[in-house]
Amino acid sequence: MMMMMFQENLWEQGSGWTRKDDKIFEEALVMVPAELQNRWEVIAEYLPGKSAAEVREHYEKLVHDVLEIDAGRVELPAYADDFARWDDDGSRSQQGQISFGLKSKPSIDVDRKKGTPWSEDEHRST
Repeated sequence: MMMMMFQENLWEQGSGWTRKDDKIFEEALVMVPAELQNRWEVIAEYLPGKSAAEVREHYEKLVHDVLEIDAGRVELPAYADDFARWDDDGSRSQQGQISFGLKSKPSIDVDRKKGTPWSEDEHRST
């Protein structure tokens, strides 16, 4: 039930907020100081078709959802990766993905070499 409320709250299909709107909104939240008297009007200027009242309401829903997640009452929903690519066979393509560290290899459990730990004297001599 809570998961349903979360999804209906901020991310519902008919909310009128696209993923692009959300990205612009998030960036504007960072750029426009919270102390600014007309913060919601300024943020609304970045979002054509959105009023200051709609922007503030969207923010309040976001804060509510974050508090629900932090309190453990709602799990994070699984979103499809906007940049995911699929091959013809239905498998996920690796093209365009960023890799950190070693190139991916088939996952094989390999025991790490176990050596003899250094003694205190060996640690001090380095």
